[in-house]
Formats: sequence, C-alpha cells, structure tokens
Amino acid sequence: MTMRDRWLTCWFSGLIGLVLLAALASPQAGCSNCSLFVSTLSLPDGVVGTSYFFALDSHCGGDAWFIQDGALPPGIGLQENGNLAGTPTLEGNYLFTVGVFDFGSGETAFKGLSILVVHP
Repeated sequence: MTMRDRWLTCWFSGLIGLVLLAALASPQAGCSNCSLFVSTLSLPDGVVGTSYFFALDSHCGGDAWFIQDGALPPGIGLQENGNLAGTPTLEGNYLFTVGVFDFGSGETAFKGLSILVVHP
C-alpha cells in the first residue's frame, strides 16, 4: 500500500466517523419536545364502487399506523404509512379508532374517526 493509499484510507475512515457522529448527535425523527397526536380531524365520505384515498396525518412524528378498534368499510384498508385506500363495497357508517406509533419517542396516539359510505 502506497503512502497515498494510506492517506486516502485514513481520510475516508475519518469522514465516515464524522458522518456517524453527526447522525448520532442530531435530533431523532421522533418527538422529544412535543406530544404525538393524530391531527386528522375527519375523513371524506366514500361511494360504493368508487376508489377511495386519504392520507392520515399526525403531529410530532408517527411511523406506524394501525386500527385499534372498530372496522374500516369493506374494500378499504389502512397502510402502515397512514394511507387509507381501496374501493368500498358496502354502504354504511363505519366507526373505528386509528393508532399511530412513533419509533423515535415510543409514544402512541389514538383518534376515533368514521367513514360514511353511500350508494351511488
């Protein structure tokens, strides 16, 4: 190994060390000075046989969304990223509670919501 190769290896190793140190020192994506909550206020109505999409939102983080209680309309699913998507197949008023978990802070927040599905 030449002197130049050794210098490049040391320089690159030092750069990687600085990047890792900066990543550890920077604030995490989760909440450290605020409280996690579901900020979505309400959901739009759905129509049987018509594609439905809505992105749930939270304040101060939130990494994994789930249904805590109740049920979504048949044909609509909740993705882990908070997207409600699908095509409803049955009319009715569907009441459910969503939860969102923040990996950075360990907090979980819940909110009761509903989707009214009507027949076209």
